Amino acid sequence: MFFYLSAFGFLSCLFLGGGTKSGYLSDAILQLLSVPLLLVALWRLTLLPQNLERRRVFAFCGALLALPIFQLIPLPPAIWTCLPGREPVTAAAELLGLSFWAPVSMAPQATWLSVLSLAPPLAVFLAILTLDWPQRRWLGFLALGFGLASAFLGLIQLAQGPTSQLRFFEITNADSPVGFFANRNHFAALLYSLIVLGAARLAASAGALRSRGHGTHHGVDASMLPTIGLAITLFVLLVVVVVVRSRAGIILTLVGLLAASALAFDPSRAAKHPTPVHLRTIALLGSVAALCLIFWGNSALSGLLQRFGEDPLADARVVFARNTILAAQALTPFGAGLGAFVPVYAMYERPSDLLRGAYVNHAHNDLLELWLETGFAGPLLFCLFLYWFLGKAWRTWNWLGRDLGAIDQSLRRAAIVIIALLLLHSLVDYPLRTSAMMAMMAYACALLIDPTPLRGRRNARPDPREGRKAIDSEPRRPVVNLFVDV
Repeated sequence: MFFYLSAFGFLSCLFLGGGTKSGYLSDAILQLLSVPLLLVALWRLTLLPQNLERRRVFAFCGALLALPIFQLIPLPPAIWTCLPGREPVTAAAELLGLSFWAPVSMAPQATWLSVLSLAPPLAVFLAILTLDWPQRRWLGFLALGFGLASAFLGLIQLAQGPTSQLRFFEITNADSPVGFFANRNHFAALLYSLIVLGAARLAASAGALRSRGHGTHHGVDASMLPTIGLAITLFVLLVVVVVVRSRAGIILTLVGLLAASALAFDPSRAAKHPTPVHLRTIALLGSVAALCLIFWGNSALSGLLQRFGEDPLADARVVFARNTILAAQALTPFGAGLGAFVPVYAMYERPSDLLRGAYVNHAHNDLLELWLETGFAGPLLFCLFLYWFLGKAWRTWNWLGRDLGAIDQSLRRAAIVIIALLLLHSLVDYPLRTSAMMAMMAYACALLIDPTPLRGRRNARPDPREGRKAIDSEPRRPVVNLFVDV
């Protein structure tokens, strides 16, 4: 039963969490829907035997929540008026003869919304920690199904044009498919994340078919249908990535395809096969990408090349970064408060920047925006996360998880690639400012942590060749296994 609640929470994030700012009705609905999952997940975590890694993870999650809450604590005038960057507010208060308590955050309401926005991805992350590997695989399958539906929705939006009633946000990219998102770059982030996830399943499934002798004849039987379905899904996702015309999305998709070539690579298997699996995989994925470009035709290619042909120096991101750095330096070490970017950035804009006529809602560089909003605390937490992530990446990519089957090891490697792509994307945009992509990030991070059986349940010793970490004595498997385990 809990698996269905987790799946509902995860899919709700992907369906409702496409907005680029807090305060939408869809965000409020999503946060309410995440409360039951969060409470049940916390209760289930109390039934898990704790280890050092889990304690560190819980401490990090607690620090993420404690940071904005600390910024909301009211401070007496003698303290908050001495904080860096408060001179304009202090001068206005003195002019009006006011004396009041105020928190560190210069936009408390926006900081409260930021706290609430953490609930859905945190619920997804904690819930997945209590799921076993088969259930985690099924969540990935459901995400791929949602991605396929989003891709078809995007194609319908493109066919109907800018006035399509299927665009769910008033402020959006009206000339591009956006799916359930407001921004095409964030839609592209979902697509390339799912492409990497699907490539992991495709590589493992194709390897299983070859090991069972399906590559020795030309016939197609029922066991090959899931692999064919995965290939078709990847084809559709790649087509939509092309027509979205997101420069960062295209580049990171190509990077993800290159990384996907090694998702199922095992040195021990490579010695037994004259043609390594990863070379076959990269050839297959490269062929699929080429077919996507040929399939869609010259119109999409010309539009994509036009996007890449734009002068990068004319991009407003350079101006955004310069002003954000100036504001962050003035507000260090405490920052302006999570969610306070918009009013604080306006204080440091130059008159020449205002002539552009652009409304700046984010810095388009999450690291700089995190520095502005949190001072030293945010970058410090990011460095701790990066240290954990790099350690996990090294161990995962060197095939140190010998107790995992090929498909689960491929999923872990896919999670490493997804996290890396989202972090790179965050240097030029803000995909992780949406609840949908935060949930995808939470899913990828949870895949890097081994599942632990609940107390009081007997578990069988897993067989690495079967690709299962643990098998509960309770029958919770799906009716049909759509993917081949290695």
